[in-house]
This record gives sequence, structure tokens and C-alpha cells, in this order.
Amino acid sequence: MNYVASINAYENLSAPENTNGVMLNGEAIAENNTQRLLIQSLLLSEPETPDDPRLKQLQECQTASWLNKLKNNSQKQLCVRLPDGPMETFLPSLASDFDQLSEFMGCTDEWLHERVKAVWCKHPDLSYYMIISNEMLFASMLRGLFDAAQTCGIEKMSILLPLVNRCREAQQQHLFIAQCAIDYDIICDVGIEIATPRAIYFAGDLAKFADVIVFQVDELCWLLYGKAQNNGRNQYGFHETPFNEFDDIGIGTLLGVALTQVRRSNPEVRICASGKYVLTEKGLQFCKELGINSVIASPQLYSHTQEHKEEFD
Repeated sequence: MNYVASINAYENLSAPENTNGVMLNGEAIAENNTQRLLIQSLLLSEPETPDDPRLKQLQECQTASWLNKLKNNSQKQLCVRLPDGPMETFLPSLASDFDQLSEFMGCTDEWLHERVKAVWCKHPDLSYYMIISNEMLFASMLRGLFDAAQTCGIEKMSILLPLVNRCREAQQQHLFIAQCAIDYDIICDVGIEIATPRAIYFAGDLAKFADVIVFQVDELCWLLYGKAQNNGRNQYGFHETPFNEFDDIGIGTLLGVALTQVRRSNPEVRICASGKYVLTEKGLQFCKELGINSVIASPQLYSHTQEHKEEFD
């Protein structure tokens, strides 16, 4: 499958030949109160066996949510970007949240507060890795997606793993996806999104688990220089600010290091660069010189702006 073609919907491309692809973002993994309570209970009281009824109920809820997203896209090249939201939004914080969850779980308020504290200690960043590390929870959510895809008659799709920052994380997700693809008889490509400077330095290892590597250049730039997305001040004294133009010194060096590793590790992997900075004239020229296969719009801009895509021979 042409991975770049499968994410055209993010870019709202107008050319007729580019209208057969769609990207669906899995941000809303808890679209209603029932799903939120189920996820909270599974995070705070991890299932001991795959037969836990909460897992089955969550899978059914996830299937229903994905059906609404997939039902009109069965004939298109489909790519699904898995959720990347911070997990603090799934833990109770208000007194009313604790009351509702303790009633749902049939536990005391004191026990629930202790469990929330313990989860914070175990996962201080409360990233999406919190769900990935809960293997049965992640598998249940993933099967919900594949159930919906099978119901819609989808035979091929791509899955993009966002903001990957651990090799074990990528390997674990890849194994789950590969097994689901076999179980459901669906051909599935796997893409890995690299968006942190730390992930750059083991990009070659990540490439072992991917059909495509996507460098999220905007995120890399913001994290490298410690800048918030909407902070327009040039507080670093740059003669040419890296937040208005592609930074071929800092970001360019990072990409060069990563590309060397990726091509040595997996010569067949397709390489993309994503973000508004690489869509500038300087960024496009740099990517072309480095042999990056394609440049796409930034995920943060997909639903709000019209961007273009460049593909390089």
C-alpha cells in the first residue's frame, strides 16, 4: 500500500487523483461516559485474564465508535493514527469523579484515592504508554478497531503509531497489530511517528518494526528548543528563528543522524517528513537532498488547514 496516498485526507488535497485516501485519528478513545469509566477501572484495577467482562464491554464500545468512523471509508486507502492524548484526562480528579467511579467499580473512595496515587507513581508522565503497558487493555481496544474494519469489509489499512519514544513500545504494538491482522485476515502496514529528539537516536531500532517512518518535524523543533507551539517570541536570539523556517542546522542534523540509522537498519522502509517547517522552500529542498520519500502536512494542522504534499522521485 502507498502509505503517503493513505493519508491524503489529513491534507485535504484537491487533486482528483488524490481523493481516494483517508486518515482517521483515534483521539477519542473514550467518546462517552461508559467508555471513560471502563478505561479508568481497567487502568486502576488491571485485568487478570482476557476473560474480564470489562474488556469485552470495552471492545464492544470501541467497535461501535470505530464503525461510525469507518463505515463510509471502506473503499478508500485507509490509515488510522492511534491515540496520543495524555492519560491524566482518564484519571478521576474531582470529588464527583471519584464518587461516580467508586460506585461503578464497587469500591471505597479511600481505596480509589490510593490506587490513583499508585498509578501516578508508576506512570509519572501519564503518557499513552500507560495504556500500551496494560497489554490486555490495549489488545481489547485494538480488536475493537479490527472488529469495525472487518464489519465494514475493509481488507487493507495502515496503522500509524504516534509519538513513539521506546523500542519496546513499538515492538509491543507491532506484535499486537500483526496478530490482529492475521486473526481478522486484514492486510495491515505499520507506520511509526518519531517526534522527540530522544527517539531520533534509536530510530534505526524503531525502523525494524515499521513499513514507514514519519518524522514529525514541528514537534521535534518545539521539543529541541523548548518552545510552546503558540509562543512567537524569539527568546533564543537566533538570527533566523527556527520557528519560522526550516532549521537545517539543529533539526537537519537530527534528521541526518536518524536517516543514517534507519537506512542501515531497514533499507526498504519508506521515509516521510511531516510539518509546516518542511513545507517551506528551504525544508523541501533539504528533504529532497536527503532522499526523504515524501513530505506531508502536520497532524496538528490536518483538520483545520489546506496543505499540499510534495513527493520526490
